[in-house]
Amino acid sequence: MTSVHNAQDGREWILDAYRALEPKNYLGEFTSNNVRPDGRPFHTSRPITILTSFLQRNSYGSAMVTFGNDNASNSNTTGSSTRVIAACTLLVGHPGPSTPTHGDIDVSVSASPLSGPRFDIGGRESVDTASPFYNYQSGKSTASNGGGIMNDSVPLTDAVAGGSDTQLQPTDTKEIESWIRRTIRSSRFIDPTELGIEPGKSAWRVRISIHIINHDGNLWDASLLCACAALGDLRLPVVEVDRRSGGVRIVSNDDLDNNDGAINSKHNNSKFERRKGQSLTLGPLPVPLTIAVLPSNDENNSRDILLIDPTHLEEDVSSGNSVTVVCNTNKEIIEFHKKGSSSRLSVDQIKAVASMGFGRAQELETLVKG
Repeated sequence: MTSVHNAQDGREWILDAYRALEPKNYLGEFTSNNVRPDGRPFHTSRPITILTSFLQRNSYGSAMVTFGNDNASNSNTTGSSTRVIAACTLLVGHPGPSTPTHGDIDVSVSASPLSGPRFDIGGRESVDTASPFYNYQSGKSTASNGGGIMNDSVPLTDAVAGGSDTQLQPTDTKEIESWIRRTIRSSRFIDPTELGIEPGKSAWRVRISIHIINHDGNLWDASLLCACAALGDLRLPVVEVDRRSGGVRIVSNDDLDNNDGAINSKHNNSKFERRKGQSLTLGPLPVPLTIAVLPSNDENNSRDILLIDPTHLEEDVSSGNSVTVVCNTNKEIIEFHKKGSSSRLSVDQIKAVASMGFGRAQELETLVKG
């Protein structure tokens, strides 16, 4: 039995080494047979799991989104899932002069070495080919050699990188932040007037803090969906508003009567006006669909390979060439975002991408908004 396990561990380590040293050839072994390393067809996304209201202590709305199978230790899988969490906190600010009744949202995206082996302590993803931590996680396989244990992480040497067309693109969290903020504002998913408290004096500023728990590709889609799910879970608290100055005080649960939610008499001053807490009225959900664009390996077919919901490996091999379309259930294209210089699509391919985006919007609308 021990020899069987050792042989299996040896094969897994060889597969890990091949995947790390020759990612393009490794992926090409699968795409040449119209399949992907995790068994999906080109046009299929990973299963999506959404959990809301799991951070109730220090936030007013929260969500966790997972792309893929949670059981990353399964020997039949070649990667792990992408998982992000988002939490909404509130800050009372002063509305702008041009929009005196509007509140606003702000977005931050953070990562750490726990998010993936290529992230440093500052949340930046390294693409240094000499880094010994360049590795695609595929379980904890080890191979013994003379009693020693060989590490899973296989360095991608300069010689290997120089002989490959693959150019790694680091994850830019600042770019994701800006894109999510812009997309939510332009999508009409929330009504900014519902974030207003006192016209011209005070309004809510919703801070959406997104943290990458695990990165195995397609962070753009996961982060946007997680931010929207957290906004859907958001409930504005009961507040007292000073009629004279416009000052706002959040009413704690201890100050609320357990029977009818009225504020206790010691805070029920005539110069204060009570505003009830409420959930936001949600508009059409902006649903993203990211597709990695890979050059074809078939000499007889020059059409690019389009991979929906790419993994980290597929993103690396595509050298960051991808397109992201954001649609809603009203069959509106909110945004069409192109990354990379080689992500060129024909008119027919653009139509197909839009059609798949509309279908994905119908599929995820109920899942995210409940």
